[in-house]
Amino acid sequence: MDNKLCNLIEKCETPEAPLCPMLAESLTHGIWYPNEAVCRAQKFQNLPWLKNQRRIASLKLNMDDGYFTIRMLSSLPPAAITIKLKGADPCYPDAEFMWFQQRSRKQTSTPQKKHRAKAARVDNLQLQLC
Repeated sequence: MDNKLCNLIEKCETPEAPLCPMLAESLTHGIWYPNEAVCRAQKFQNLPWLKNQRRIASLKLNMDDGYFTIRMLSSLPPAAITIKLKGADPCYPDAEFMWFQQRSRKQTSTPQKKHRAKAARVDNLQLQLC
């Protein structure tokens, strides 16, 4: 297969990536599925969202696991990128908004809630031992 020229006018190892750092349209409205190509231009490899994109691509997720936008990729801490990660569901018009809502609900746990949950687990364990 011939190497295709990307928007940087340099040889790319893969076909043009759906999220190209040089295309404003793809940065604002582009979506990326984990089984699609990732930009390999050397000058952009330090972009945080591109690093996250490569981490997600290495998980070998498929199209059924949803899509990601630049905003979504930028918001993910590296610890959140696991095999359990799901992107936005393409079946819903407000999928990106819903994805952010779900993630914010998961992260709103306060230290008091965490302490109560830990205490409840200890109590349950003690009851099981009796």
